[in-house]
Amino acid sequence: MFTLIVSVAVSMFIVLIFKFLNMKHNPPIFGIYQQKNKGYWIKFIFMYTVLSIKQLINHIMRLLAVEFGHDLNSAENEYILQHDINLEQKYDLGDYPQAVDGVYFNGMSKGGAAVICGLARRPKHRCDAFLYLKVDNEDLLVSPNLPDTHLEQNTSEQGEYSVQGITINNFMPMRAWTLSYNGEMKSRSNPEKRVKVDVALTWSANWTPYEYDTQMPPSGIADVVAREPWSSDYFRLLKKLHQTHYEQMGFIKGTAIIDGKVHLLNMPCLRDRSFGPLRDWRNFHRYVYHFIFLENGDCMAVGTVSEPTVLSHLTIGYVCRKADQAVLSVDSSDFQLYQHGENQILPKDYGFVFKSGGQSYSVKIMVNDEDVFYIGKEREAKFYERWCSVEVNGVKGWACVEWHYNNVQNRNKK
Repeated sequence: MFTLIVSVAVSMFIVLIFKFLNMKHNPPIFGIYQQKNKGYWIKFIFMYTVLSIKQLINHIMRLLAVEFGHDLNSAENEYILQHDINLEQKYDLGDYPQAVDGVYFNGMSKGGAAVICGLARRPKHRCDAFLYLKVDNEDLLVSPNLPDTHLEQNTSEQGEYSVQGITINNFMPMRAWTLSYNGEMKSRSNPEKRVKVDVALTWSANWTPYEYDTQMPPSGIADVVAREPWSSDYFRLLKKLHQTHYEQMGFIKGTAIIDGKVHLLNMPCLRDRSFGPLRDWRNFHRYVYHFIFLENGDCMAVGTVSEPTVLSHLTIGYVCRKADQAVLSVDSSDFQLYQHGENQILPKDYGFVFKSGGQSYSVKIMVNDEDVFYIGKEREAKFYERWCSVEVNGVKGWACVEWHYNNVQNRNKK
């Protein structure tokens, strides 16, 4: 009997080896999005183990950093404060020709008011910067340079988050930032029309930050890395293209004075920050990122990014739960980029399901308005900002959804 069992086991093992060696190769979808292939599970288990150990080490190091304090709570608070200060300080662009240090705000109210502002410092005193502003039931206002965002800083602006009337300052690390604008803006419906605008806003945190370096679930990263063809060059490139990126949900509040008329603004708003020695928009194929604000007070960011040279289909995001102030990673999502607007025919209504914190979230999106702009001196990247109505598990809300496309082949086109 034992001999028979061994014989059957050996036969099954041989069959499995044969099937593995003759496994059909699944080519990338549209030549971009890698699929599971031979060796996927071996690579997945390896990457999952490595990433889990790395997260455990980071956790242990943090515990050790506060262990010797007489008051552990006080020591941990001091450690967190110092960590926040280090993370929020300006990034030294150094001699890297494609370095970046960017700050971004995206807020929207239930009534339709909206603020979107991005300012990325680049080498040689260049910036990629823009501002969208919508108040009450007025027309959408956009900064004069749009749809282009490439700007040059003057002498007084150099080294700061400041260019052509837009000024962003860190007031308190991971707690508060200020955003101001003084200058003209143009009406989206009548680009020849200019209005005088004076904006003074303060962004305040309502949740702890979400740091992608330390909080992304190992399973999600392991899955996408395991799909990619591995080589020493691949891992060198993965390291080279890495950037520090973190996001934080809060509220933005203040005034917008438009042609002398004062408008009060108060809305939920995301703030994010990215910095690193290399940001080349030509490396990105596309991404879709949803910034969602619900009537029950929950906020969430859910997206999918395709950077084909290293990560062809990466799910990112988190849920900010009002009930317990928890910030939970998005574990998975069925939103597939190749199923949604691959040829820039963007859907006006669609849905998807994602999982976070052991719960499934069903999302319905209805697009109400959108605008287009470009990033890069040569329009390397094209963006659609889309303001939407949403419903998540039956709870209504609103959202701004950003759709990005690589625009290298079409950069001379409007």
